[in-house]
Amino acid sequence: MDDWNQAEQRVELAQRLYETGDFSKAARELRSAIAVNPYNPSWHFNLALTLDALGDYAHAVAAYRRALELEPDDVEVINGLGVDQTRLGHYRDALDCFERIEKLDPSFEPAYCNRIVTYSEMGDHESAELMFYLARQIKDECPLCLYNLANSLYERQQFGKAIACWESVLKLDPEHCDVHARLAESHWSLGEFAKARECYIAQLREEPGDYETLLDLGELLLEMGELDDAGEKFRRVLEQAPEHVGAHFGLAELAFKRDQMDIAEKQLRLVLRLDKHYPGVHQKLGEVLLRKGKLTVAGVHLLAELRQPGQDAESLMELGQLLLEARKFRQANEALRKLVALEPENAAAHHSLAVSYFLMHDLDAGIRHCRRALKHRPNYALALYNLSLAHMQKGQMSRARRYASRAIVAAPTDKNIHTLAAQLGLNGFWQSVKAALRHPLHNLARRFRHGGPDKA
Repeated sequence: MDDWNQAEQRVELAQRLYETGDFSKAARELRSAIAVNPYNPSWHFNLALTLDALGDYAHAVAAYRRALELEPDDVEVINGLGVDQTRLGHYRDALDCFERIEKLDPSFEPAYCNRIVTYSEMGDHESAELMFYLARQIKDECPLCLYNLANSLYERQQFGKAIACWESVLKLDPEHCDVHARLAESHWSLGEFAKARECYIAQLREEPGDYETLLDLGELLLEMGELDDAGEKFRRVLEQAPEHVGAHFGLAELAFKRDQMDIAEKQLRLVLRLDKHYPGVHQKLGEVLLRKGKLTVAGVHLLAELRQPGQDAESLMELGQLLLEARKFRQANEALRKLVALEPENAAAHHSLAVSYFLMHDLDAGIRHCRRALKHRPNYALALYNLSLAHMQKGQMSRARRYASRAIVAAPTDKNIHTLAAQLGLNGFWQSVKAALRHPLHNLARRFRHGGPDKA
């Protein structure tokens, strides 16, 4: 009997520890109680909730399942299991849980509300929205449903609608977690920087110690060009977490914008020591080293970045441009082919890929991708200029003149285009072409222009 009483006391202690935020000790007390009496489903449920608070979702799932063995039709337990299955990416298992609840108790609104999250994670946003409206038939105003729907809208880049939903959440529940931060992200995505800053500041008023929001605000200020304020935010993060990789990376970006390449390099090497897989660190360090004229070691880091998985289109474009600058033409070609596969209608991507082919002496492939660039952007002056050069290299002078004339129309003030056009009309043009063909590598590297995605 003493053991049973002690088990009850441990559960009471666990509840107090949970309420004070000491989740590890609370879980330990619950496990000790369960070891004495493993047949109380509520103790397993409480252990699952405590493990959820610790972020230990895999073990929480096991605790929920043990509770269900003892009480199979408890919808609260099934719901908790479904939520954690979603967190673990086991979406079909999660949907099975919520559908099971719907059969047991069709009026249990969380079974619909939580399916919004599950379907959103699966990318099935139509089903997510359907769950929102089914939930509304049971409970007219649910801030969590609105919050979950806003997340779905944000994923679909419907930022205005997401903002409207999150603002409705605040009307229903002014203290709802993270809403101001999500509003900030949406305003930022719309280019509404001042509103985004206001929302981040509102979030920090609610949670002054939230250094992740501080970091986001610093990155926003960096994009706004408010460099002093951005640096202050990054340093405040480091006061709380001295080895925070994102804050050190932010200080590196800040130094880069101030043309302080030695400081930027130092911060980036610190980031590498803390996390050698931090996204974009090799690429940024490569860019810094290029600015310092260290092409060989810059190339090493840019190639390391190329080997990283999961680059998005913007990163691949920047990486391709940097590899071209580092004269790593074959590797630039590899990065840019990945980009074109992701975005086949991106004119700038096709043009940069064309330049990489030109610099590898594959004029036909370069011409082909320049033409594809023009298909998507007919007045792309840089593509027209490089097409003229390429046809000049092939000795196809009429085509070279035709593309040069189109380039002048597209960019009438571009000095390089005017120089090329004038050269094409000179009496001594054939001699200049012959001289160029005697040194094709030098000519290609010197004259083909790649530019970035924003260049004309």
